[in-house]
Amino acid sequence: MMVFKNVKISDYNLVLDEIFKKNKSHKLFLLNGEIGSGKTTLIKSFLKRLLVKRGVSSPTFNIINEYSNDNNELFFHFDLYRIKSKNELIEIGFDEYINSGNYCFIEWPEISKVFIDKKFVNITLSLRDHFTRDIKVTSH
Repeated sequence: MMVFKNVKISDYNLVLDEIFKKNKSHKLFLLNGEIGSGKTTLIKSFLKRLLVKRGVSSPTFNIINEYSNDNNELFFHFDLYRIKSKNELIEIGFDEYINSGNYCFIEWPEISKVFIDKKFVNITLSLRDHFTRDIKVTSH
């Protein structure tokens, strides 16, 4: 487990350095935290680091956003906040996405855990104040 205290958004790249260093083979990232804790902002930093150039936004209404980089690698960003049942995940082909071998970033992942039977990184963001977060990272 890694814990980062009093992290500013401008320090996210330092946190990502450590996450990538310790989890080189992981491509599934579950992000937890209250509304406004910085889940989408951290995912934006992940995707920028993975060379995604297109603007990244929260898929709250779409449920999933798909991105690619110049190497034609695909990245999937889920926001499961509005998902109420496992059947809804089945309908969108959730298991196909997470088993595609591409990077997947999942906000509000609780309902999806029954589908996850592979290695993943769990990231919990806790709001300290408007400018800083505590970030806890565990690998499974």
